[in-house]
Amino acid sequence: MKFFGFRLSVCWLVLVVSLGLVACGGYGGGSYSSRNGYMTGPWDFTVTNAKGVVPFVIEANLTQDHHGNISAKGSVTANGPAGDVSDVFIFGSSLSTVNGIAVDYLGFTCNGTDSGDRSITGGVNSSNQVTLNQNVGGTAVATITGTLDNFAPYPTPAFTGTLTSSGICGGNGTGTATVTGQYLTSIPLTGHYAGTSAADNTENIVMAITNTNGSLTGDGSDSKLGNFTLTGNQVGNAFSGTVTYASSPGNSGPVFGYYDRQLGAGGSILLVSPLGANTSCPNGEPNYNTSCLIAILH
Repeated sequence: MKFFGFRLSVCWLVLVVSLGLVACGGYGGGSYSSRNGYMTGPWDFTVTNAKGVVPFVIEANLTQDHHGNISAKGSVTANGPAGDVSDVFIFGSSLSTVNGIAVDYLGFTCNGTDSGDRSITGGVNSSNQVTLNQNVGGTAVATITGTLDNFAPYPTPAFTGTLTSSGICGGNGTGTATVTGQYLTSIPLTGHYAGTSAADNTENIVMAITNTNGSLTGDGSDSKLGNFTLTGNQVGNAFSGTVTYASSPGNSGPVFGYYDRQLGAGGSILLVSPLGANTSCPNGEPNYNTSCLIAILH
């Protein structure tokens, strides 16, 4: 027993002197959290100056293991993004002057061949250098490299870097495709929003959203279509969901939202529905690529 107590005392002394970086009775060495930056959680990456000219954002719920390996499973269908990765294309000169958005969908690749995979894999090393590779439908890989700073105060980006692509329609534009990333410390999307229909400025829409560990629920009303409910899943600053109207079920269906924190005084949600097999958007809604803008809600 005396030997055991002595061993504990020595261990405690080692722990104090090393500030917890050496484990007593174990294999030694620093903890993984002290050696690697941390990227588990919701991220909002903004890409500018890419070959496609239009700025876009990559929304991702990243997972990092104790070795620094990073991953997120993402996919697309005919109705847009699914899983934990969402690519959103921005129509406007900047995130503070957005007119509309288009979401990624099955077949939206350089050559039209598309497996639907949009997963991200990569890692962060001991110097906080990050490499992320996004599969673009099996036809190309978009590679993001840069530096992570977990202590950067908002609005300073926690990640800064560049993007290159193996595809003919990605990668660099007139210069280097730049990437900035924000780790979302607050609960994304939770709140009350209101605005008018993008097709009819006399049609008022209000909506309340609650985000519970990435699962979204909400309800609202449309002055012409009636009350509705929303269910879905949050990915970064975006969500995929379903809107259900009680009194006009023909207007129910899949929706996609992107929260642009720079648009308007307190940020805005751009709410769209997929064009799908239709040749035009319903109710006279404006068309951005294959997405129909329902409303911009503040």
